[in-house]
Amino acid sequence: MAMSIKQASPALNTINRLAQDKAKEDEKLASGLRINGASDDPAGLQIASRLTAELNSAQQLSNNSQDQINQTSIQSGRLTAINEGLQRANELSIQATNPLNDNNAIQNELTQLSEHINTVANEVFGSNNFISGLSASDPATSQQLIINASDVINQVATTSGAASNTLSSQVNSYQTQVINTTSARSKIADTGFSSATAEQQQTAILLQSAIIAKKDDEARKGLLINQIV
Repeated sequence: MAMSIKQASPALNTINRLAQDKAKEDEKLASGLRINGASDDPAGLQIASRLTAELNSAQQLSNNSQDQINQTSIQSGRLTAINEGLQRANELSIQATNPLNDNNAIQNELTQLSEHINTVANEVFGSNNFISGLSASDPATSQQLIINASDVINQVATTSGAASNTLSSQVNSYQTQVINTTSARSKIADTGFSSATAEQQQTAILLQSAIIAKKDDEARKGLLINQIV
């Protein structure tokens, strides 16, 4: 009777199937992912992909808001520098009302302060003439100019602070979304190492047993053929 040695036996099919199962389980443990391809879990892969898109979107929005906070912080520092300069100019204008003080020295410092304030103000408002006309010989006018400038700075600082608080709240909201989405995606896509390891070990044992059984079967067939021949 003719026999085909190429015909796959049930035992060989079992070995191939177990080998494929073990390869998939090895991949899951190596990657840390339960879903490494559409064949692992088509529905789960679709959900995980959607959650990944949501995660990336929330993280980018958080980054955008944080960048705006950083810019606001820089502006806040500049406003503080202007405000400090105005406070010093106010002190000098008050000193100028005392005839015992040297108005030339006061005027020199007022001029330097004006230049410094206008340099910083140009970075904030795009205006290099934010304050001018500070004069040691006219303290009352100087003080009024300082008050007007301070009102502008305070209004901008208030608006900037409110915007920064709003942005910080947005960052917190986006980061909470990132955490929740990451957790949801992890439950779907990540490997449970304890169960995956147990499955891997069980498959390895079954595979080893199938291989041994196949070898024993081939040895018996060989012995039988030898006896017949």
